[in-house]
Amino acid sequence: MLKLSKIYSDSESIFPKIKFHDGLNIVFASVSKGSEKKDSHSLGKTILADLLDYMLLKEPKKGFFIKRPVFSNFLFYLEIQTSEQLFVTIRRKSGGKIFIQTSSKKTNLLSLKDKEWEHSNLGVRTAKQIFNEILFLNIVKKIGFSFRNGLRYCLRRQTQYEKTFKVNTSREGDLYWKPYLAGILGIDSQLVTDKYKANKTVDNIDNAIKEIKELPQVSSQSLEAEIAQIEKVLLRMEKELDDFDFSRSDIEISKELVDDVSVKISELNSTIYIYDQRIAAIEKSLKAEFTFDLDKILEIYNEIQLFMPDQLIKSYEELIELNKQMTKGRKHRLKKAKLSLVSKRDKTVLELEGLNQTLQKLSKMLVEKKAFDKYKSLQKRFNSEEVRLAILKERLQRLDSAEVLYERLDDANKKKEKLGKKVVPFTRVSNNRILKQAVGIFGEYVDDVLGVGAFFFVKNNKEGNLSFEINLKDQTSVSDGFSYTRVLSALFDLTFLSLYNDQQFYKFIYHDGLLESLDDRVKIRLLKLWRTIGEKYGLQLIISVLDSDIPINNKMKKEYFKQSEIIRELHDRGDDGRLFKMPAF
Repeated sequence: MLKLSKIYSDSESIFPKIKFHDGLNIVFASVSKGSEKKDSHSLGKTILADLLDYMLLKEPKKGFFIKRPVFSNFLFYLEIQTSEQLFVTIRRKSGGKIFIQTSSKKTNLLSLKDKEWEHSNLGVRTAKQIFNEILFLNIVKKIGFSFRNGLRYCLRRQTQYEKTFKVNTSREGDLYWKPYLAGILGIDSQLVTDKYKANKTVDNIDNAIKEIKELPQVSSQSLEAEIAQIEKVLLRMEKELDDFDFSRSDIEISKELVDDVSVKISELNSTIYIYDQRIAAIEKSLKAEFTFDLDKILEIYNEIQLFMPDQLIKSYEELIELNKQMTKGRKHRLKKAKLSLVSKRDKTVLELEGLNQTLQKLSKMLVEKKAFDKYKSLQKRFNSEEVRLAILKERLQRLDSAEVLYERLDDANKKKEKLGKKVVPFTRVSNNRILKQAVGIFGEYVDDVLGVGAFFFVKNNKEGNLSFEINLKDQTSVSDGFSYTRVLSALFDLTFLSLYNDQQFYKFIYHDGLLESLDDRVKIRLLKLWRTIGEKYGLQLIISVLDSDIPINNKMKKEYFKQSEIIRELHDRGDDGRLFKMPAF
């Protein structure tokens, strides 16, 4: 079973311990006169339901109150009774791991160190698995569900009374709640699950067919012809790609770089030419000799019988000697100049040879780069055609599978219809003992509290899906101005606990603001039923109540709750009156 024992924290001064007992449990909130009712929302009577849900291993979503910084260091403990001899304590911390401990009696585990817990450092999923194994919810396990599935009928917030059967107000699919509810009412839950899965299969096939219908109107023959043409193009392109052969196509090279090297080579060739001209001129100068012959001149003078004075002969001899000296110095300078030019020329020639080799490599690389650019372009086209080919083949496949899909749709619809028909016998009260008992209990409770005849029933709608409905015999009484939906939902929850009171099942329900907007006579009868059934079956029936909702009896006196029934008192006269004794968060 699953019965609440107590909830507490390591901050007793802020969150005092709350103990639960069999029978009526009241979370009582008093609001000062003149205050608007909305002020009561910050007291925490609804938050207690959320906290219980959290401690029963709910995975909190973004914005859940426990995730606020003020609760970052709180340790919460929930002690649960699963049998007469077994208690389970769950410890949770905001954003932290979960700890689980079992014991044979009620205990306080505030001093228990982390390493001493039976199950420690658990994630939510693992904690759920362990806790589900510890619980003896044989009814829930028998129909193939876990303890979390049935909690929707144990914890109702103020906004969850309008949908009696679904409970949750979120956009939740039927598959997530109807199979469980069906199973609890004696209807084959697996059969219902299979039916909803069959619905999903039909929807998927329908969507696939719609996609095919939305395709461009083209024949299979046209697609096949286009596919053949593309495949031929791809074969040719693939051969071209295979024929490419280059080794350094990944090196970046430009035509401008090649042109720059060519200009430098031309300049070096011009420089070498100049060096060669200057060296040739020097060599010519070196070969030239001073050829002034004095004896020949004297012979000429003798032939013409002219006398050459000795002084003049001496001057010529000195001139010859001077020229010889000057020629020797000039040759030395010319040789030195030639050596310098030859050295420069040799260096220039070496540089030229290096540039010629570079030009040759760059030219080759430029050719390879162009080839690589062509290769990349071809590869891009090839990939594009491959993608188009895949799309066309998929489109052709869809067209070809259209007939198959229609056949599958027909089979899926037949299966869906067959499963729907299989469920029908379970929905007949005459064939379903559990459903018959539940309908009887519910009708009795509604009559006791509302004084009208009522029953709920299960039927198959036009889609073959389960539909849960409530029928009131006296429809006029519904329009008397009283909020019956709230009461009907609460009585439906109580029906389950009563139906399985002698088995391992849930033993508590929390109804937030149940008495709000009800007629005082209805309140009095409802509280009487809650006390009676709670004590009779050992159930914990928890209600949050505002002082303004305390019923007034026929003697015009308020019927206050027994002090033993009140598990927590809240008020708006300071932080001390909140569920968490601290400023509103």
